[in-house]
Amino acid sequence: MDDMADDQRPLWLVVRSQGQRLGIPIAQVREVVRPTGLRRVPGAPVVQAGIVNVRGAIVTVLDLALRSASDAGRVAASGPRAVVAGSIVLLQYGSRPIGIAVDGVEDVAVAEDDSDDARSVHPFDAVAWCARHLHSAEERER
Repeated sequence: MDDMADDQRPLWLVVRSQGQRLGIPIAQVREVVRPTGLRRVPGAPVVQAGIVNVRGAIVTVLDLALRSASDAGRVAASGPRAVVAGSIVLLQYGSRPIGIAVDGVEDVAVAEDDSDDARSVHPFDAVAWCARHLHSAEERER
């Protein structure tokens, strides 16, 4: 019966960014790709790491390393920074994919695990975070 209970618990994709371990609900994740071909877009908001071609689709990639600053309202241009991160997690955002650049992808874990390892993972609603940044960028263009 415990096996059935385990099957009901939500899963996270555990990623690393800026020394933190974040758990993205697995239902939000479409796939993980390498950052090969990630290109910065001149004039784009600083939170946008760039764009990448994924099997013919041009995907906007947001930089998760800027999460803490942006959530506190402090996203500002900050000189040159590396464009290529460790991996890009693709999410489904409405009818299009959106990517987030992370330092690395660790594992898939049970969200409600009581182990010390699982407690060090912070829940992260990646789609909501992306929506907040994409919505504000679109409003700035109007």
